[in-house]
Amino acid sequence: MRAPRIEGFGHIDLTVSDGERSASWWSEVLGFKLVLKVERPGFRVWSMLHPSGLSVGLMMHEDASAGSFDERSTGLDHLAFNVRDRATLESWVTHLDSLGVAHSEIKDENGGPLMTVRDPDNIQLELHAFDLSLVELPPVPPS
Repeated sequence: MRAPRIEGFGHIDLTVSDGERSASWWSEVLGFKLVLKVERPGFRVWSMLHPSGLSVGLMMHEDASAGSFDERSTGLDHLAFNVRDRATLESWVTHLDSLGVAHSEIKDENGGPLMTVRDPDNIQLELHAFDLSLVELPPVPPS
């Protein structure tokens, strides 16, 4: 039986330690806009929307454990955003440098160049100029 169709990406919710701080960072650094703030029993969420249509929720849970994000724990490793090309990555370097936001160098990886940055809770975010034509797939063994 085939899985039913998925129509696209909906949103991602990230648990953060300080919603106001995170919402400000996502707005100032990544260009997201705060569109809704909701408080319910047990949690609060800052709903952020990017002009590209990507929706990210920044959530604070009453019973969240303390500590910063570690991609080596089970769960999220990183979140990747597509960008057009290397020139766009270079523009990101200039933008992040102007804000004093630490980031990696641009690295050439399978599928295209990328760079990483971490949000205030140490969540790794990747900006990737992904190009499927650059993906090197291993050879298929003969059958």
